[in-house]
Amino acid sequence: MNPTLVIARKAFLDGLRNRWLLSLSISFFALSLVLALFGSAASGTLTLGRWQDSLSALATLAAVLIPLIAIQLSYDSFVGEREDGTLLLMLSYPLNRRQILLGKFLGQGSILALTALIGFGLTGLIVFAFSAERDGLLLGYLGFILSAVLLGWIFIALGYLVSLNAPSKGRAAAKLFALWFFFVLLYDLVLLGLLVGQWGGVWVRGLILLNPVDLFRLTNLIAVEHESVSGVMSLFRDAALGPAVMVGAMVAWLVLLLWRCQHRLARLTL
Repeated sequence: MNPTLVIARKAFLDGLRNRWLLSLSISFFALSLVLALFGSAASGTLTLGRWQDSLSALATLAAVLIPLIAIQLSYDSFVGEREDGTLLLMLSYPLNRRQILLGKFLGQGSILALTALIGFGLTGLIVFAFSAERDGLLLGYLGFILSAVLLGWIFIALGYLVSLNAPSKGRAAAKLFALWFFFVLLYDLVLLGLLVGQWGGVWVRGLILLNPVDLFRLTNLIAVEHESVSGVMSLFRDAALGPAVMVGAMVAWLVLLLWRCQHRLARLTL
């Protein structure tokens, strides 16, 4: 069997043993179903609204949770094995270091992808069953799930890069949670300040490309043509570049991070 697939299989089974798939799928399903079916409770009713509204709320939820889960999966992938001595053993085998990186990524990336597919996919099917307006619903949810998986893969690769450079698991976790806080919460405040200060246009478009979380949220909001985007994201709509360009930017993020991880792993000395 291909060594990359062997490593991927081990990483995937390790995730299953930790009950990642079951617990995260249930959490995604429960949270997304509550948002989809009971999002109207604030207005005093319990009716299923437009699926675009539900998808908008799910995009906000996924933008917060998906990176956190990816970080939890990946933060100790290399520094943890280095502390345990298993990385030294693995590197003593006749394996290409690129195979080790890709194997881990395929295994842990599959866990995240399957989790998102089960959790969000089941919600999409339920919304489809009870929604009066179904045009574009399945395609919209499919695009949302694929973009959520892509966002998770970006943060898994980011976790690998930090894990390869961190001296300990604690340091890796601290750095990654700081990055999560920056990308998910703080970054939008910077963009908001630029827009309020009337420094938008090209600058904001360029800065959006530098944050995969904003790329994910705007991609989904614009793709479903959601006309009532609320919060800070409503101010960024005019600065968006179109779904195709933003998805391409997310793919570029992933490729660049994996390339940096491969370069760092190739130079790693134990």
